[in-house]
Amino acid sequence: MGVAAPSCLIPQHQLQLSNALSERCQLLQFELADQVATLPLGNERWLQTERELAAAEQALARLRGN
Repeated sequence: MGVAAPSCLIPQHQLQLSNALSERCQLLQFELADQVATLPLGNERWLQTERELAAAEQALARLRGN
């Protein structure tokens, strides 16, 4: 059985996760916009970026309690 982290570290860890997810969402938004604007017709690589962005946004919302 593992040792529980001190309760004061949990909010700090959540804040770190929230910040990391926010940064990732912003990066994915820029990447998606660039892909949609520049990828040749028929190249659907942007779909994977869109899926990852949606997953990151959902995780961020759950982390923030929304």
